[in-house]
Amino acid sequence: MFDLDGVVYLGDEVVPAAPGALDQVRGLGVKVAFVTNNSYRPPDLVTEKLNRLGVKAAEGEVLTSAQAAVRLLGGRDGLDGVGVLVVGGPGLRQALEGAGARLVDGAEWREAEVVAVGFDPELTYGRVRDATLAIRAGARFVGSNPDTTLPTPDGFWPGAGATLALLRASTGVRPEVAGKPERALLDTAAAAIGPGPYLMVGDRADTDLDGAHRLGWSTALVLSGVTTLADLPDLTSAPDHLLADVAGLLGPPGPVVRPAAPPDQAAAARLLETGPGGTPAVTGGPPVAETGQPLRVVAIDEERVVGAADVRPAGTLGLLDGPVVEEAWRGRLVGTRLVTAACIQARAAGLGLVAAPGAAEGFLGRLGFRSAPDHDPPIVRELGDD
Repeated sequence: MFDLDGVVYLGDEVVPAAPGALDQVRGLGVKVAFVTNNSYRPPDLVTEKLNRLGVKAAEGEVLTSAQAAVRLLGGRDGLDGVGVLVVGGPGLRQALEGAGARLVDGAEWREAEVVAVGFDPELTYGRVRDATLAIRAGARFVGSNPDTTLPTPDGFWPGAGATLALLRASTGVRPEVAGKPERALLDTAAAAIGPGPYLMVGDRADTDLDGAHRLGWSTALVLSGVTTLADLPDLTSAPDHLLADVAGLLGPPGPVVRPAAPPDQAAAARLLETGPGGTPAVTGGPPVAETGQPLRVVAIDEERVVGAADVRPAGTLGLLDGPVVEEAWRGRLVGTRLVTAACIQARAAGLGLVAAPGAAEGFLGRLGFRSAPDHDPPIVRELGDD
């Protein structure tokens, strides 16, 4: 299951690795579906765009949040003859109308039984006003997807989620959502592609990964879209795979990164103390006797510890040791995954700040750590709220 914006393309520009990588994935006999929260284009136009960009796609392989909105609203049985006020693009309008809905314009807001909201690059104050009036009058409030931003080659545009937030502020009503991370879109895609297991490949943790995790699917987070290296320590759950882009799907699988179990402890401790070229252990700050038991994460390859990192609690501060990764696994984002997992554990334990020695500034700076000369240790990272 491939997300599109930020994974396969950015606006009208293809991610360079995507055409060749997806061809090779298909060559392995893997079934492919494209699952996008963007409801603006109808599926046939998305398919046409993919093929124009060099990414092979067939009819029925593209599933959008517009189709999921129809599913959420009960399909033809739930929509036939129902008045729907649409704040969105042609993809959402066509999907609803194709299911039998009666589309009403803004002046007819009193007739709207449903307000359906998606990505709308031609959004006006008048559309927001009419939708607000309809929702306040009792219309059901449904959003295609919650993405607050849309990645483009120029940067991030406001997404459908930004419009939902505006309407929620003006009505006090929380929208029902069809797209990821809610299950309507993923259920639609699973029904189209057939039996799993499934791997969700996306660029957003809050939609692509969270939605897949809820259904027990495997996940791969790519760094070609919304999520950057600096965002990773703020994740609330770690992806199964972390890739620079979709080309990483073709590499050998990386080690499993997880909290350390009792049998891992001795090997992890040795690696943290003596690992060749590893980040030095934390110096400065509270002595070990004044800290809590370390929150330890490990990278495991065939039951062998090949990487490790610790966060030692000291009040609301965590002291980072490592990461240390065996030579054979360097350059494959294993250290990045270890720091991400360590920060996730630290936040879950109630810590608000992670600190590290200055020797790690270059690597950790890419993960959002900043220099704090008056702090000891001098490199710190505030952890985002859950």
